[in-house]
Amino acid sequence: MKAINSGIDEKLFEDLLKVNRDTNFHQLIGVHVVELGQGYAVTEIEIEEKHLNPLNIAHGGVLFSVMDITMGMAARTVGKQVITIEMNINYLSPVRVGEKVKAKGKIVHAGSKTTVAVCEAYAEDGRLLAVARETFFNVLD
Repeated sequence: MKAINSGIDEKLFEDLLKVNRDTNFHQLIGVHVVELGQGYAVTEIEIEEKHLNPLNIAHGGVLFSVMDITMGMAARTVGKQVITIEMNINYLSPVRVGEKVKAKGKIVHAGSKTTVAVCEAYAEDGRLLAVARETFFNVLD
């Protein structure tokens, strides 16, 4: 699937896709960028056996990681280089092998010292799987 550029600078768009392709952890879990726009990002992952916990549902760390990546990508679309200060998540519905998860993250505050983002993760059938909020420290503006 080819990622969609929804209005950010083309060089920035290509750079962010390269970050996703070149980051070993992103490849390890299998998260892909679907869309990038000004202040938001959409990613997707298909749940595989390697993502499961002992209850045969996706480990919470998988959704946590995907949502963290998504919100970090959203921050980068507005020129922020960030590191996580704090993140919280509410898990609402389990995810099973073969299900695709789409995470939609957006910036709600882009200050000089911190950036705050929110994210929702959905299953293909429309179920809301998790919601998260994250505060970043801006390393560079």
